[in-house]
Amino acid sequence: MGSISNSLTSSNSLTSLGGAGTSSNSSSNSSSGSSSGSSSSSSSSNPTGIFTGTSAYSQDFQNVISREVAIASLPITLLNNQQNNLTNQSNELTTLDTLFGKLQTAVQGINDAMSGSSFQATYSSPSETDASSSSVVNATLANGATEGVYSINVDTIGSYAANVSAQTWNSTPAANGGMQNYTLVVGSQEYKITPSTTDNSAQTVAAAINAQYGNLVQATAVNVGSATAPDYRISLQSTTLGPMKLDLVQTPANAQPTSLQASSAPAAYSSSLTAATWDPTGGSFSLVVNGVSEAITTSDDSAQGVAAAINSEYGSQVQATVVNNGTSSSPDYRISLQSATPGTPTLDITNSSGASLQTQGSAISYSTSQTAGNWDAAPDAAGSRSMYTLVVGSNTYNFAAADNSAATIAATINSQFGNMVQATVANGGISLRSVSAGSSMTLDIQKSTAVSYQNQQTTGTFAATAGTLAQYEVDGGAPVQSNTRAVNVSTGVTLNLLGTGTTSVTVTQSSSALNTALSSFADAYNAIVDELGKQRGLAAGPLAGQSIVYELSGVLSQISTYSAPSGQVNTLQSLGLNLDVNGDGHLTYDPSSFLLTDSSNSAGIASLLGSPTSGGFLQSVTTALNNVEDPNTGLLKTAESNTANQIANIGAQISTKQTQVSQLQTTLTQQMAAADALIASMEQQYSYLTGMFQAQQTAAASYK
Repeated sequence: MGSISNSLTSSNSLTSLGGAGTSSNSSSNSSSGSSSGSSSSSSSSNPTGIFTGTSAYSQDFQNVISREVAIASLPITLLNNQQNNLTNQSNELTTLDTLFGKLQTAVQGINDAMSGSSFQATYSSPSETDASSSSVVNATLANGATEGVYSINVDTIGSYAANVSAQTWNSTPAANGGMQNYTLVVGSQEYKITPSTTDNSAQTVAAAINAQYGNLVQATAVNVGSATAPDYRISLQSTTLGPMKLDLVQTPANAQPTSLQASSAPAAYSSSLTAATWDPTGGSFSLVVNGVSEAITTSDDSAQGVAAAINSEYGSQVQATVVNNGTSSSPDYRISLQSATPGTPTLDITNSSGASLQTQGSAISYSTSQTAGNWDAAPDAAGSRSMYTLVVGSNTYNFAAADNSAATIAATINSQFGNMVQATVANGGISLRSVSAGSSMTLDIQKSTAVSYQNQQTTGTFAATAGTLAQYEVDGGAPVQSNTRAVNVSTGVTLNLLGTGTTSVTVTQSSSALNTALSSFADAYNAIVDELGKQRGLAAGPLAGQSIVYELSGVLSQISTYSAPSGQVNTLQSLGLNLDVNGDGHLTYDPSSFLLTDSSNSAGIASLLGSPTSGGFLQSVTTALNNVEDPNTGLLKTAESNTANQIANIGAQISTKQTQVSQLQTTLTQQMAAADALIASMEQQYSYLTGMFQAQQTAAASYK
């Protein structure tokens, strides 16, 4: 028994794990152990993480667990402190972000105050008394407008070409049940129209035209009949003023185009080039074609002027171009002549002395074709339209013409396809020549007859409107013809023609909007100055010592000290914005200074402010604020993002550490529970044996 007693006595050394002060626990457990008999003992931890045991040393075990957990939790406390500091910094960055956003809004307010909305127009006309409006024009004022007076005399406001279907619209679907195909003719251009549905109604076709080519033509389905007996037709109107051929046609499905040109064949064309640099002092010039001399009429004796005169007067015989045999800095201009039709006549230019100026060149071979027979220029019959196709090699190009004359067809070809083919009226028809020398390709003009749905007559019922250009004079200048009624007289100032007559338009700018905007700008600027000031000094805020405070202060300094490189109005002081450099760094706004500058030099204010994209203070401040507020690269946005990432990273570290501490606590609790259970069992055995020994002693004493 002594060995058991000694073993239990030595187990008191466990108190060293939890510190001193365990004798009361041993005493109480010893007395209770005498009555426990051989009952089992157990140790556990409850859901709150507090260890519970049955041995005399359970509290010591709990102290061990608490101390180890507290030591392991020290890094978590440190991380929590770091996270709190970063959260405070993040909140402050958000506050500054909001304030800089308000400064951006204030800058936009200055820009808006300089936009067209801050200008107004008044009108002065001999025949009108209301200065707020005019029957001649109305002004549209936009960004970039400047104050001024603009006089305009409107001779005619012009008209839009328009026509309507000659007959009730045939809405019969295509024979195959599909959609009908149409061709819209606008000037000399053709555009394929395919309605989106198969009903082929006037409304559907008009909608398809507007959806596909509404920038060229406005189509409307109109009922010229009655509600009970509708007569729907399609009205077409050009979107620009002036004469314009408008038609809606349909080519029969099996129609075969007629070839108008004889077979293509290479042909030689003569050429010549000025022998020396063109001399405009040679007096009057003459064109000599195969020995026949013709005077060249021009007031411009330069190479460009003479070549233009040759093409204008003798283009059916010769084509003249100006070539530069030198460089852009040292030009050597000469005139190149080439026959317009196949053949090798001599081509020359002589001066007033009769001296030849050209050197004859080698004949040049081109692909050509000539109309087979005489050109048929007969007008189209009512309800039909001639449609043309130019064939160049294996490619085809559709075009329409104002009429069927050879001159009009040739001019249309040269206008649209002159980079590939040159067309000349010759020998009663049209001669086609490839632009590329030495080539061999098919050149043809094909003609087909299509059904024309639009009325082309300018008289009678449903007469077509030919369209006329607008004409006006601005500030007493030369007459100007235009295909639009919007006249841009100055940047940001557009006069819209309403009627004929003369009027003067005075454009002025209101100073009240800019006055308010400058005051708001100063307030927004000062709010940032105050917030940054809170991050300095003994009671500095969460961004104390952070470089971003000084970087943002630098941005404010850049804004408040702006000055223009030139001009009478070149500093913010001219606008009434004064920087307190020796005080709190605020901008003080003085409206009287601004109004004084505005009354004497409003153009100078506009020049100083500029715009966000074209220089001046507004561009400078916009760039500076974008460097702060840009979502991807802005100074504040980057700082906010970086801080948020740090907070998230520390949060992840805290979570990991907390998991480790919880695992440590669980492990320690399990270990202490096992030790406590072992000791409790030994305490029970000790109590049991002690009771037996005492009983034996008592029994022995009773027999003495």
